[in-house]
Amino acid sequence: MSDSAEPQTASRASTTDDASVNSAQLSNTHKRWLKSVIGLSALEAKIWVASSAQLLALMCGVVFLLVTSWLLIIATGAVVAWHFGFSLIGILISAVVLTLVSAMILLWLVKRTLSHINFTRTLDAIIPTDEDDKD
Repeated sequence: MSDSAEPQTASRASTTDDASVNSAQLSNTHKRWLKSVIGLSALEAKIWVASSAQLLALMCGVVFLLVTSWLLIIATGAVVAWHFGFSLIGILISAVVLTLVSAMILLWLVKRTLSHINFTRTLDAIIPTDEDDKD
C-alpha cells in the first residue's frame, strides 16, 4: 500500500509545481508585456517632446518674423509721412500710439480667449454636482 501512496504524492507535487511554474511563467509574461508597453509609451513621449520642441522653435521664428514685419510696416509709414513733410515728432508719436493700440487689441483678444476657456464641463463630467443629478 505504501507503494501506491508514493506515486499519488509525487503526482500531486508535480501538479503543484506545474501550477506554480505556470503562474510564474504567466507573471513573467505579463511583466515583459508591461515593460514593452511602458517602453513604447516612453518612446512615444520622447517623440512628442521632440516634436513639441520643434514646433515651439518654428513658432518663435514665425513670431519673430511677424514682429519684424509689423515694425517694417510702421517704419514704411513713417518714411512715407516724412517724405510728405510731416514732422518727425508727429511721426514718432503716431507710431507709438499705433503700437499701443495694437497691443491693447491683442490684450483684449487674449482676455476674451481666456474667458472662453472653461473647465467646468470637464469637471462636471468627472464629478457631477447635485444640480446635475436633479436634471
